[in-house]
Amino acid sequence: MKLNIADSFGINLNEAWKEEYKRIGHIYARWGALLVIFLFPLSTIPELSIDKPNLNIWYAFRYGPSVVVGIVFLLHQKFKFSHELLFEIIAFCLFTSAAYMVDCSDWMTYLISMVTVFITSAVLVILRPFYFVINFFAVFLIQILVHTYFCDAGILDYFMMKSVNILIVVGIAAFSMAVFRYYIMKNNFMHRVALQEAHFELQERNQSLIKAQKDLRFKSDQISEQNEELKMQKEEILSQRDAMQSQKEFIEKQNRDIIGSIRYAERIQSAMLPTNAYIKKMLPNSFVLFIPRDIVSGDFYWAAEVNGKKIIAAIDCTGHGVPGAFMSLVGDTNMNQIVLQDGVTDPAEILNKLHFGVSSYLKQSETENQDGMDAAIVVIDEKKKTMRFAGAKNPLVIVKENQEMEIIKGDKMSIGGKRKTNIQDGFISHSIVYNPQDTFYIFSDGYQDQFGGPNDKKFMVRKLRNLLQEVSVKEMNDQYYLLNKRFEEWKQGYSQTDDVLLIGFKIN
Repeated sequence: MKLNIADSFGINLNEAWKEEYKRIGHIYARWGALLVIFLFPLSTIPELSIDKPNLNIWYAFRYGPSVVVGIVFLLHQKFKFSHELLFEIIAFCLFTSAAYMVDCSDWMTYLISMVTVFITSAVLVILRPFYFVINFFAVFLIQILVHTYFCDAGILDYFMMKSVNILIVVGIAAFSMAVFRYYIMKNNFMHRVALQEAHFELQERNQSLIKAQKDLRFKSDQISEQNEELKMQKEEILSQRDAMQSQKEFIEKQNRDIIGSIRYAERIQSAMLPTNAYIKKMLPNSFVLFIPRDIVSGDFYWAAEVNGKKIIAAIDCTGHGVPGAFMSLVGDTNMNQIVLQDGVTDPAEILNKLHFGVSSYLKQSETENQDGMDAAIVVIDEKKKTMRFAGAKNPLVIVKENQEMEIIKGDKMSIGGKRKTNIQDGFISHSIVYNPQDTFYIFSDGYQDQFGGPNDKKFMVRKLRNLLQEVSVKEMNDQYYLLNKRFEEWKQGYSQTDDVLLIGFKIN
C-alpha cells in the first residue's frame, strides 16, 4: 500500500512524512518505555506465590527488562538517538522476559504472555514494517534459545507444541495489524498535508484569477482596437503572400534550371575522370573514395600509363562546386598536355609544369587571381620496382607490411598563385623502393577537415592516419567500405564541409 502523490504543491510529501514519523515515533517510544519500566513489573504479581527453581534467574528475567529499558530510556532522552532503536531494545527485553517460564509445563500462561506482548506491540508501536519483521524473527529465536536451555528440550520439540502454532498465527496477525496501521497513518498524513497545500494553492490561484480578470477586461479593450488594425494588416499580408508565391515559383524554376545545369556539368566532369575499369586495369589492387560536396567537385583524380610507367594523381583545386569544377577542368587539361602529349613522367617536373600551365591559363601574372591546386602524384615503374612521388602540400602515406607508417610530405607550396619561395627551387621528387605488401594512400584534405563527431570538431589528419593504418590489413573493397562508412558516421547529420578524395593502392 503505497501512496503515490506527485510533489506538486511546493512541498516534498515523503520528507514531510519522515519528520512526522520521527515525531510520532518519539512519543510512542517514550510512553512504551515508561509502560515497560513501571507496569511490566506488576505482571509478575501472579508468580510471586509460585515456587521457583532459581530465584535469581526469575528476578533477572522478570525485572531485568524494566531496568535495561529504564537505562536506555534515559540515554535516549539525552542523546536523542533513533526511536526505532529504542523500540527494538524494548521489544527484545519484553520478548526475552516473556520467553522464560517458571513452570515449563504451564504452556497456557506462556502463550497468554507472548500473545499479550505481540498484540501490545502491534497496537502501541508505530514502526516501519522492516523493523516488525526483525521483531517477529527475534521472538522465535529468543524463545527457542530460552526454551531449549531452561526446559531441557530440543528445537524440534519446541515447534511440535500446539501453542507455538497459535503463537505464529497471532504473531503474523499482529505483524499485519502493525503494517496496516503504519500505512494508514502514513496515507492519512500525506493526504492531509496534500489537501492543505492544495487549499493554500487554490487560494493563491483564486487571487491570481481575480487579478487576471481585471487584466483581461483591460486587454479586451485593447484587442478591440487592435482587431481593426489586424483587418487592414490581413489585407496587406494577403497581397504580400500572393507576391511572395509568385516569387517562390520563379525562384523554384530558377533553382531547377540551375540544378539541371549542374547535373549536366556533373556528367561532363564524370566523363573527364578516369573510369573505375581503367583504374582497376592499371592498378588492380586499388580503390578511389570520391565524394563531391555539391554534385560537381573541385577535387579530381587523374591516371595514365605512359612509357611503361603508371601515373596516378589526387588533386585538390581551390573551391568546390561549380568554381572548383572549372578549376578541375583546367587541371585535367594541363595534365593531359604535360603527360600524354609532352611525355613528362617525373612527378616533380609534372607539378612544376602544372604550376606554369595553371598560372598561364588564369593569367595570374596579369590579374589578382590567386586560385590554385594542392596535389599528390605517384609514378610507378614496375620493371625497376621503384616509385617516385612529389606533392604540392599533400603527402604520400605508406603503411608497411609490419604496420609501420611512413609519411612522405609534399613541398610547402601550391600549384598556381604567387609563390613566396624562389621559383627555381620548384618541386622535389622522392624515390621509393616498394614492397608488394605495402599500402599507399594519397588524398585531399576533405576527409580530415570534415566536422562532426560528438563535439562537432574536425576529423583531423592524425585520426585519418590512424584509421588508414587500421584498415590497411583489409582487402581494398573492404577498405573503401570502411572508410566511407566511418566518414558518414562522423558527419552525424552535419553538412559536408568539402569535397573528399582518397585513393588507396598496392603494387603487385
